Amino acid sequence: MQTYLEQLSIQYPHLAAAFAGIPQADMHLRRLQDLNNAWQNMLLSGASRTYTEVVVSEERPSLPAVDTFDIIYAGGGLNLLNAAVMTLRYGVRVLVFDRFTVGAVHREWNISRQELRELLDVGLLTSAELDTVIQREYSDGLVRFHSAHIQVAAAELHLKDVLNIAVDAEKLTALCMQKILQHCPLNGPNLVLHNTTFVRAAVQPSRGVNVDVSTNAGEQHSYGASLLIDGMGSTSPIACQLNCGQPFSLVCPTVGTVARGYKQGNTPDAIDPEIGEVLVTSEDARDGHQLIWEAFPGVGDQVAIYLFYYAEAGQHVDLLELFNDFFALLPSYKDTSNVEVLKPVYGFIPAGYNITLPWQREQKVLAYDRVLSLGDAAAFQSPLTFCGFGSYVRNLKRITTLLNIALQNNFLSAQDLNSIRASEAVPAVARAFSKFMIARPSHLEPAYQVNETLNVFSHILNDLGPAVTNAFFKDRISWRDYTCIVLKTPGYYPKIYSLALKTLTPTEMLGWITAWLQLGRQSASYLLYRLIKPLIHSLPGRCISMIIIRIFPRAVLRTSVYSEAMEQVERGNCEHKDIAARIRHHGLGYWLGRQWPLG
Repeated sequence: MQTYLEQLSIQYPHLAAAFAGIPQADMHLRRLQDLNNAWQNMLLSGASRTYTEVVVSEERPSLPAVDTFDIIYAGGGLNLLNAAVMTLRYGVRVLVFDRFTVGAVHREWNISRQELRELLDVGLLTSAELDTVIQREYSDGLVRFHSAHIQVAAAELHLKDVLNIAVDAEKLTALCMQKILQHCPLNGPNLVLHNTTFVRAAVQPSRGVNVDVSTNAGEQHSYGASLLIDGMGSTSPIACQLNCGQPFSLVCPTVGTVARGYKQGNTPDAIDPEIGEVLVTSEDARDGHQLIWEAFPGVGDQVAIYLFYYAEAGQHVDLLELFNDFFALLPSYKDTSNVEVLKPVYGFIPAGYNITLPWQREQKVLAYDRVLSLGDAAAFQSPLTFCGFGSYVRNLKRITTLLNIALQNNFLSAQDLNSIRASEAVPAVARAFSKFMIARPSHLEPAYQVNETLNVFSHILNDLGPAVTNAFFKDRISWRDYTCIVLKTPGYYPKIYSLALKTLTPTEMLGWITAWLQLGRQSASYLLYRLIKPLIHSLPGRCISMIIIRIFPRAVLRTSVYSEAMEQVERGNCEHKDIAARIRHHGLGYWLGRQWPLG
């Protein structure tokens, strides 16, 4: 009888040959197929606007105290960071479960050191613990796009302090899980369940939510909580239901390996342990996709290399097909003559944006009564680097602070919870840029077009300097700097006007303008916040706040959402000022920008 790997060898020969030497190959291949099937089912749901109702309002009998928690987390990846903070800092009793192994991750994580400080600030890790999860720190980050056929000058970017820390993802999640299990809240011990699948959530708005699960052995069980956090990732059935079968607008299918034995050096086919290759293309678009490489050296001589492309959420994407391309093309990217693959990495990284036009309903819904989506299920990460880990860490303090306020005050309605979300202003404006990274059919544009556009973008960022570049790649660019990018681009590349009209629909163009105005509003709000912050923290200010909250109890969540958003902008600004002195720029964009603060 043929193994699953042998069955795939005819359609995906390069994948089959490479996976033959990978530990637990059959398990990974079945998970890949499972992800493919789940994604395709979600696309069918979106096309027909039908979906399975997995969250319902339904009265249930009370559960025993031993099975009742403050928060239940469905999904045991990035959720572990949130769960650990909530139990360690706020004494919340948590249950974390996953249909596979809690804490097992299928992508490596990269971030900057400054962003990692968030884990210290929220009390999740000590400095010594943080050092143990850092595998390597790079001195440079390379962004280089193929230039053989483009009609403009080639331009490389060299990033400082962007995705330059390689994090041991499994060690970090194991540390979080250990802290969760060792900590015992007043109302009972925390619980972690492996190989446990989400089935259904029954919400009783006035009392709580019951979560039905099943084990691999087919056993059924129910647990109760005040709040259910959906962290089931890109194929979450809850996110699908909340958004009527269309939870995402963009997707980045990603595959790769962690391997050792690559040739080391500073030639293009070698790995330089001091350099992270953040975005690199080695050819023009093929088969309607612009393939992009990433390479991040890790511990010892291990290297994580990824291949991915950008696509609209409704396009056909296939992880098995992409993995076949990965192994076929990898030797043209790096010298693989002595490489040993340790494990595959893969997943769909989604993105969805809450840009609401006057005639549309809110486009991205995160919450039902007592149910909230976070992480990849919410999909508010950067559409430039599609780094879910970076977005999650940058927003960890904001989200956990607001979750604690919501729990303490029973602000757990869908309307309340929908305001607890990652920062959206910069990812929303960057969505338009990400559309230019999606290759169009060869009869609509030349195969080199994406590479040409990205070289133009690199040239503009080089002109504006390292501080602007750094902020853009971390979702922290200011309104004035983003405006300057927009105004400088046509001067260097007039073709951008016609290209934009071909790439963006009228609705998307208007959506981008709306997002740009929202980013400007955030900057104006931060200016106001800087002015009133001393008053807010003064004795009279605190007294006024107490009176307002007593009269309008729900104001505590609304004001906290605002203040946490402004504090997050301020943290980004502090980092922005630490970057090397920026190039002074002139013109209308600079003059307009000076009228607005960073934010």
